[in-house]
Amino acid sequence: MKSRTATLALTALLAATLPLSACSGSRYPARQTEVTYYPQCYQPIDRLRQDEQLTNNTTVGGAVGGALLGALIGGLSTGKVEGALVGAAAGGAAGAIGGNIYGKQKTAERDADYLQQYARSLGEDAASMNRATAAARVSLRCYDQQFHLAANQYRAGSISRTEFEARYQEIRSGLQETSAILGSTATTMQERDREYQATLQRQEEQRAQASAPTPAPAPRATTPKTRKPRTQKAATPAPRTTPEVQRKSNEFKAAQRDLDSARQDVDKRINSYENSVAALLG
Repeated sequence: MKSRTATLALTALLAATLPLSACSGSRYPARQTEVTYYPQCYQPIDRLRQDEQLTNNTTVGGAVGGALLGALIGGLSTGKVEGALVGAAAGGAAGAIGGNIYGKQKTAERDADYLQQYARSLGEDAASMNRATAAARVSLRCYDQQFHLAANQYRAGSISRTEFEARYQEIRSGLQETSAILGSTATTMQERDREYQATLQRQEEQRAQASAPTPAPAPRATTPKTRKPRTQKAATPAPRTTPEVQRKSNEFKAAQRDLDSARQDVDKRINSYENSVAALLG
């Protein structure tokens, strides 16, 4: 009987971790730029893709590790297989967003550790956005230089119309891919921010419930019952924070703004090039 129970538990645990591996693909859109003339301009984007793939491989390991840790916590808390499976689901989800542990934190030490991991996740995500922003700006500057150079060469007759159009198409494709990567990163980080906030709120609600005193039984009434005034339900306290969490949160928001600004610059440059090429080619 114990063997069968253990087998079912292991099967369910693996089932909880497999979806995390299945959704661990790149958050970036597929590559669309055929590089012929300007490999130096595409290199920052290519390197960004390589770094993102390396991060994904690490995240998959974190998700599986989080599921195993969650199973252990759940099993120890309840002494039952069901508790282990609930812990596995919680731990797996936590691993996917940076190793945060969902569920009740029963001691101040666990609360502190949770906030510390939250701050670390915020910092990692801010760094990820900053890398994408930096790569986009380097590529944009390179493509901008090459576009003006190609336009001047075409005006001077140094390159043919066909070659100029081919060069322009590569520049345009590279910038469109850059914009798509920035947009995908922005969307992912918005989702992660919502996950963070929701997790913190759940954590605070669970803490408040765990610390709420048990109401004493009401005495038997000896007089006619009177209608008691309705009392408002106590509002859920705001999630707690620390100076480190606040600092990392500010960095996260600043990185979001920079990312959005870089995307706007790329899109404006694409539109500007289209107008210039239309005027140049007639």
